[in-house]
Amino acid sequence: METIHVVQPFDRVKKGLVPGQVLQFKTADEAARRAGLLADKHAGVVAYSMDIDEEGGDYGTPRVLFESGDVPEL
Repeated sequence: METIHVVQPFDRVKKGLVPGQVLQFKTADEAARRAGLLADKHAGVVAYSMDIDEEGGDYGTPRVLFESGDVPEL
């Protein structure tokens, strides 16, 4: 089992929100910091950590580290 730390920005278009490039970080702190820096540049941004087991295909519940603006529910 491994833990991933992800930042997902969202941008607004006519039909709603579209996800931007997903960024992955080594630590939760790095992900939260980067999300904070991106918050003013996007309609919304969320940073989260999640436990995954790639071999078994199991994904844990995302733990939100940072959220700002318009973000769809995880």
